[in-house]
Amino acid sequence: MKKTIVQVWVLLLTATFAVAQEKQQQFNTDNIPVDKISKLITYTDVVPVKGVSTAVLYKRAWNWFNTYYKNPTDVIRENDSTKGIIVGKSRFKISNAPDKQGLRTDAGLIMYTIKVSIREGGYKYEITELNQKAASYSPLEPWLDTSSKTYMPAYVGYLEQIDTQLRETIDSLKKAMSTAPPVKKDDW
Repeated sequence: MKKTIVQVWVLLLTATFAVAQEKQQQFNTDNIPVDKISKLITYTDVVPVKGVSTAVLYKRAWNWFNTYYKNPTDVIRENDSTKGIIVGKSRFKISNAPDKQGLRTDAGLIMYTIKVSIREGGYKYEITELNQKAASYSPLEPWLDTSSKTYMPAYVGYLEQIDTQLRETIDSLKKAMSTAPPVKKDDW
């Protein structure tokens, strides 16, 4: 009987330890895309869209900027239909891990630049210049360096929030660029 109780106890401790480790390792910062040349965090891809003109793709991108961002006039910094480029600078909030009462506190604003370039047969998006809003430019790349003296474990949670937000932005852009807006029928 004692042997069975000890075995159950050891099994419970092992399972608890495994769950705790899994929670700590849920997000892998190695999944954050870093450009090999610039060494900057960069989300980018070239997306082919066949059978759609450059003008239509540009209009889709323009419509996406104007519907995705709450204040597109504040976000859009460059808009050149002849070159097929739209550049925006936006931001979003991140938060600290919840405290013992489950309350999340503000951890600051993350700023980024998004550029959509339209070409015949597709488009390219680039999300770069990620930084935390501060008195001076504060890039996020040092948050990836776990050997740094200034490294904090909280950076993993921040990077996970950033990655989630930017991937949602990319998914929204891709959906908007791949589907045509519904055609209004004039039935009267």
